[in-house]
Amino acid sequence: MNKELLLENYQNTFKDTSLDKGVYAAPGRVNLIGEHTDYNDGFVMPMAIEKDIRMVIQLRNDKKVKAFSLDYDKVIEFKVDKLFYDKENIWVNYIKGIIDELQKLGNKLQGFNLLFTGNIPQGSGLSSSAALEVVTALAISDLHNINLEAVELALLAQRAENNFVNVQCGIMDQYISRLGQKDNALLIDCRTNQYQLVPFANENYQIVICNSKVERGLVDSEYNKRRKECNQAVEFFKQKIDENITALRDLDLESLEKYKAELKKNVYKRAHHVISENQRVLDAKKALEKNDMKEFGKLLYESHQSLSADYEVSSKELDLLVELASREKGVKGARMTGAGFGGCTVNLVKKEFVNDFAENIKKAYYQSSGIKADIYITDPAPGARKL
Repeated sequence: MNKELLLENYQNTFKDTSLDKGVYAAPGRVNLIGEHTDYNDGFVMPMAIEKDIRMVIQLRNDKKVKAFSLDYDKVIEFKVDKLFYDKENIWVNYIKGIIDELQKLGNKLQGFNLLFTGNIPQGSGLSSSAALEVVTALAISDLHNINLEAVELALLAQRAENNFVNVQCGIMDQYISRLGQKDNALLIDCRTNQYQLVPFANENYQIVICNSKVERGLVDSEYNKRRKECNQAVEFFKQKIDENITALRDLDLESLEKYKAELKKNVYKRAHHVISENQRVLDAKKALEKNDMKEFGKLLYESHQSLSADYEVSSKELDLLVELASREKGVKGARMTGAGFGGCTVNLVKKEFVNDFAENIKKAYYQSSGIKADIYITDPAPGARKL
């Protein structure tokens, strides 16, 4: 929705307070490569996508907040100094969490009216929640003249999700939503939180996201199992090699292979994925810097194979989408992206074949699965900004 239409919706919903007002946006993201490496102190490489959450916000003369979600068609009212978790309207907790974290820093906030809408598909693993947190943090801090550096804002948004929403997410989603730049991916070191932009502006290739339309059902229980297996590998190598090893980030494949026979089969497989995936992220960075799309695509395929066979977080639908993509003209690489067991695949497709690819995948996927996939075509987008 463009700025003018947003403002029109705002005017139809709220009485003008004649105080400061602004319009802001924050994008969703797709992780190009580096899956399940974040909680192992590894590397990830997301990019912001051309789908976002947009918000109009205006200050009030009291402590009241009126938050209107156009998508849920609902206004929720609360006070900035009385924040309680809302079990019914989950979306408002992301806004409350930001307010809570800003106030923990000693900021005095006044009330405000806000209206927002988004076109990031929910439940797809494209980070609509992080985009809502980041756009809220940017909007409130801007109108209150709170000077938050980009990294500070991303970390504050992560804390809001960890502490108020009680989801123990890593830093990737908030970082890319705030720090993303047009024509660039972002390499993030999840141990140090350091990041660098990676050029991704090849005029011949496009990122195409295929949404399997399968909700990610097993994520929580299986995610916890995977973390446990990764930790078992770390404990094993701590005793075998070096007590200073704190994460799979500290290991190489040579050490892993040396002790393969002593590890439980699943513990070996999980470690093999994480260690090899970290290397793939670093190799992908080099490939993009050299504009070597053939090598980059090859790494995407290898990542999917590892996630499917070693980490076992794919699904028959995700495997099917990658298999169908590999048969299409102009496709250099494809893999599942996100936590797994549903959600999306990310595909590297030659621009001249993008439309055929989208049409053929939709048709073939429906014939094989009975599910209608959604396809999103995107270039690397800018991060959160005032419109």
